[in-house]
Amino acid sequence: MKAIYQTYLPVLQSYGVQNLETLISQWQEPHRYYHNEDHLSFLLEGIEKLAGQGELSPQDKASLIMTAFFHDVIYDPTRQDNEEKSADFFVQNTDNQIDTEQIRQMILDTKKHEAQSKLSEIFIDLDMWIVTHADFLELLDYEYKIFKEYQFFDYAVYKPVRISLLQQFAQKFPQNAVNLHHLVDYLQKHRPKIGIYPGSFNPLHNGHLNILEKAEKIFDKVIVARGINPDKMDINTEKLALEVLKYRQFENFSGFLTQYINTKETYCDVTLVRGLRNGDDLDYEVNQLRFMEEMKPDLKIIFITCDKEFEHISSSAIKNLDRIDPNFSAKYRPQ
Repeated sequence: MKAIYQTYLPVLQSYGVQNLETLISQWQEPHRYYHNEDHLSFLLEGIEKLAGQGELSPQDKASLIMTAFFHDVIYDPTRQDNEEKSADFFVQNTDNQIDTEQIRQMILDTKKHEAQSKLSEIFIDLDMWIVTHADFLELLDYEYKIFKEYQFFDYAVYKPVRISLLQQFAQKFPQNAVNLHHLVDYLQKHRPKIGIYPGSFNPLHNGHLNILEKAEKIFDKVIVARGINPDKMDINTEKLALEVLKYRQFENFSGFLTQYINTKETYCDVTLVRGLRNGDDLDYEVNQLRFMEEMKPDLKIIFITCDKEFEHISSSAIKNLDRIDPNFSAKYRPQ
């Protein structure tokens, strides 16, 4: 157990916290880049500082600690009800306490950052510190992490909405308006490095995922783009309902891949990502590349080899296995 949970175990136990392992696993979800244990630790350090200055009673300190642990315990950026779900999770996983309703309301208050009590105001001030007091470099790091959490949105959608929100923050929190306006200016000109990883993905398998995860270490984000291949007419054109793609941008496209890439270059610098298993794959990809370069002379491309353990996996092989025993191929697909 991490020190952060060990340190506050007595407080958590005093509230009768159930499913501690679930609480920990929630905070460690891989799609969290900002709303993770670093954010939780920052809040707890702020609470300790206030308590050390004599600004909190022991009960108020405990209430704020519990609010910190549960205010983002449910965090799914694709949903609009995280605060409500977090409040419900708190009530369902603790014993009744004299301040249960107060903590529940403080969690709900974080939705619009509008405090219903003095104690809630203290917590919201801590929760919003990155916006209200951080310098430009800290805001830049914060912005990148928020961008990663919302990478399932196309950047053409994300950028104007995000800029609008930051402009609202600058008006609402004038004490840090200069830095927030600098961040807006940065976003107006910033062009993230985007990879496009195309394929038929029929089905998506662990070899694809291996390439995708490697590409994500190179680019700010990677778009998984499923093309309609005339040689694979049995492809399912509906969105792949896989948990592994839930927080990633996934799109179907038709027509030439180069045309699809062009549609993404208005706000981003785009590079094509191609996965390789062996030399045969390389020969095929180089041949295809010559056609694409004729259609798009400024095409940027990167070839990524899969790890050796995935060299033998292909979508066609998995489909053949499925015809004999669908359960056998499951180990080759993302869980």
